Amino acid sequence: MSKWNIDPGGVQQILTAVNTDSGDLGKALKDEKFTAIFEGLTWGGGVTMDVPSAVQGLLEDQTSRLSNISNRINAASVGVANATIAYNNGQQDMAATFQAKAIEAATSGDFTYFVENGYQG
Repeated sequence: MSKWNIDPGGVQQILTAVNTDSGDLGKALKDEKFTAIFEGLTWGGGVTMDVPSAVQGLLEDQTSRLSNISNRINAASVGVANATIAYNNGQQDMAATFQAKAIEAATSGDFTYFVENGYQG
């Protein structure tokens, strides 16, 4: 049994806030907003004709970065939630495994380990 206990309620409050903020980030990056930007740029004709393609190129470059950010947020949330439960159940090795698997999921985007082995509920 571990010497210290982690307050699951406090952890859950933090994870809820992180997930809310992450959802807000996702909403801010919706395609509709970018479509409106592109439509707004077309009015300028020759003056702004190269701007939409430049902005599109920039956004395409950033897509993988935004996906990586999202993967890291989700992996950290899942890893922390599972590690907290394992730690409080005296399963320090399992807590460490969840932390390691969170790092892997953050990099790869593959959350299979948590689907198959994570705490449900």
